[in-house]
Amino acid sequence: MSLLGAENIKLLKKLFISPNADSDSEDDSPKENVKHMGPGDIGSAKTSKRSDGNTENLVERNTYKPLDVETYQPKTLEEWEHQQEQEGDALLESRPSPDYRISYKQTVCTEDLYLQMNGKTPSTASCESMVVEIFLAGETVGIQHIDLSVQEQCVVVKSPKYFLKLQLPHRVNPDKGNAAWFLEDKTLKLTLKMERDLDFVNF
Repeated sequence: MSLLGAENIKLLKKLFISPNADSDSEDDSPKENVKHMGPGDIGSAKTSKRSDGNTENLVERNTYKPLDVETYQPKTLEEWEHQQEQEGDALLESRPSPDYRISYKQTVCTEDLYLQMNGKTPSTASCESMVVEIFLAGETVGIQHIDLSVQEQCVVVKSPKYFLKLQLPHRVNPDKGNAAWFLEDKTLKLTLKMERDLDFVNF
C-alpha cells in the first residue's frame, strides 16, 4: 500500500470542502481584490485628493474644547475703570517678563503622615496653597521698589526691569497669603491660599 503524495492530499481535501466555505488553512491562496486593513483604517474614512488637484488635510482636526479661563468681572464702575487702566498699561508695556514657577503646598500633620486620618494624598487636590516664585534676575533695586498686586486669579509684578501679568490656574484669596523677597537669589516668593469649588470635599 503506497502513501498518498502532497498533490493527492490537496485533491482529496477539495472533495470535502465546498468552494464557498471559509478556511483558515495556510495552504489557501490569497483572495484577490481584497484591501488589506491596517491601524490607519480605523475610524471614519479619510478624504483623498480633490478634483482640482488640491489635497485636503488627511488628519482630522481636534474637536476637544479648550479649557475656559475664568476672568475677573468688575462689579462696580471703579473696578471697571481700574481694569481698563491695567489692560491699557499691559498693551503699551515694553519691559520683558521674568521667569516664574508655580507649585503647590499642603499642610501635613503627624496624623496625616503616619495614620492617614484625614485622607490626604500627594496630589494637588489635597494642597491648600499655591506657591508662585518669580525670578527677577539682574534686578538692582530692593523690595521697596517692586510693585505687587494680587487679585482672585491674577498676579501683577512691576519692577524697573521687569513686568509680569500672570493668570493663575486657580482662584485665590487675595487677603490670605504672604510674600517673601530673597535678596541673594533675586526671587519673589508668593504663598497664596486657594479657593476652589471642591475644596470643601478634599479638606
